Amino acid sequence: MPKWYEDILELLKGMVDFSMFLELHFLMMSLSTILLFTWFVVPYFYLAEHITHNGYTEQDASVMLSAIGITNFIGMVALGWAGDQKWMNVTKTYAGCLVMCGVAVLAMPLFTFNYILLMSSVAMFGLFFASSFSFTPVILVQLIPLERFTTAYGLILLCQGIGNLIGPPLAGWVFDVTQTWDLSFYLAGLWIIVSGMLIAVIPSTSNRKIWGSGPMEMDIDRDSCA
Repeated sequence: MPKWYEDILELLKGMVDFSMFLELHFLMMSLSTILLFTWFVVPYFYLAEHITHNGYTEQDASVMLSAIGITNFIGMVALGWAGDQKWMNVTKTYAGCLVMCGVAVLAMPLFTFNYILLMSSVAMFGLFFASSFSFTPVILVQLIPLERFTTAYGLILLCQGIGNLIGPPLAGWVFDVTQTWDLSFYLAGLWIIVSGMLIAVIPSTSNRKIWGSGPMEMDIDRDSCA
């Protein structure tokens, strides 16, 4: 076998290494990411249609979506700064942010008939959803050796892509069955809360292999350094 072919195979093996999914904490992070990115699309894609069906104008819908973008930007800056502080437990904070994000989505159909309350829940969603961008790399560095970060982050992006593929048609199917967006928002809120609870498992448990034997990723890193 030519050497260049062997080098390509080794490169591909390094890029697509699914062994990390066998560790409890990385698996929890991955499942949480799939759930989050499956259901976060409901406010982004369907909030405008939901509120225009309930008497709001298209301009009102545009303002709501703009509020998500503005608060999301503020959240990324503020949470990114907070994540660098020594007093911040990033994993627990991320879990709390996802729970609050889910609560905000749950509140949207309940607050539809009050503009101020609806805007508050929309802004709350944008603010707390920003934690997924600010905290995910920090948590990965705590779970995986730094030289494996690129592979680990690539797998998390894969999980995000899976969620983005599933979410829109799933929410649309729920609408087709119920002829209302309310259930889609309720399901989105509940599953985003579950996503936060999966993250909460990480600081509450010891990391371990869930299948097979062998050293953990962090143990391999320590041995190589020694």
